[in-house]
Amino acid sequence: MLSSILFAISCLPISTMEKYVLARENPSLQDLKKMRGFSQKRIEKMLKFITRSNCKVCFYGMQEYPQAFFDLENPPFRLMYNKSLPTEGQRLVTISGTREPYQQAALAAYTFSLEAVANGATLVCSNSRGIDRSVLHACHDYKTEAFVLCDCGLGTERIAKNALVSSMSMISAYEPEDEAVAYRCLSRNVLSVALSKATVIMQAPKKSGALHVACSALDQGKDVFVHASANQETERYQGSASLVEMGASVVEDYAALAMHLDFPCINTVLKSCSYTSLYRFGSAWYSIKYGQ
Repeated sequence: MLSSILFAISCLPISTMEKYVLARENPSLQDLKKMRGFSQKRIEKMLKFITRSNCKVCFYGMQEYPQAFFDLENPPFRLMYNKSLPTEGQRLVTISGTREPYQQAALAAYTFSLEAVANGATLVCSNSRGIDRSVLHACHDYKTEAFVLCDCGLGTERIAKNALVSSMSMISAYEPEDEAVAYRCLSRNVLSVALSKATVIMQAPKKSGALHVACSALDQGKDVFVHASANQETERYQGSASLVEMGASVVEDYAALAMHLDFPCINTVLKSCSYTSLYRFGSAWYSIKYGQ
């Protein structure tokens, strides 16, 4: 019954803080039925999804709710996730870029991400194609998980049919059947940068959504970095290059970012000519040189 009440409160058209205050008043389901926005159908759909799937739910104010979200103006009251939520002490880095990267940019994102996870960082990205997919491939190859902030519900085909995304730690602020629309993508961006200490932008054209990711990070007082491969003046790099013009620092690799953030970095990703190397992305092979 408690879950039913919290799900019911989550559907109401009021702010998260108002929902939190209401939840602490311990209202009954009958009380909530009198309120504008109450939807028994939506409640039942969410309960059914949680019961039949491997997903879990966390509400604002619970112990496992990400601390980083408390600083947001109107954080999500309800989070659905499949594995785990971020915890204090994790070295989180958000990576973003265009959905249609050049091969050079995709390889740069993969190499950067592989070196990051090899040095104990946990990556945050979206469920979009392109650069984010390169990030997830690196995590998958290293047998670690990224936090994937989704722009839709976890019960949609967009998620269910994506084995790579589904293998990661997915987080969604939306109801299970909510499809991806523009405003949800924007809200998702705000959450993805809130979790991390810094955001790294790979290739981004002038109108790329990655620029909204960067602006969201700056609005929250977070550091924004641009990968060196994305600091070009050609059309498909105008967005990322403009961030450098506005003062974003350029990083050649994860080691450079780690130095800025005071994160440990002793392992290095090396490009290899040998097909016997452990890591492959596209036609490129990589190995990891482990430090002492």
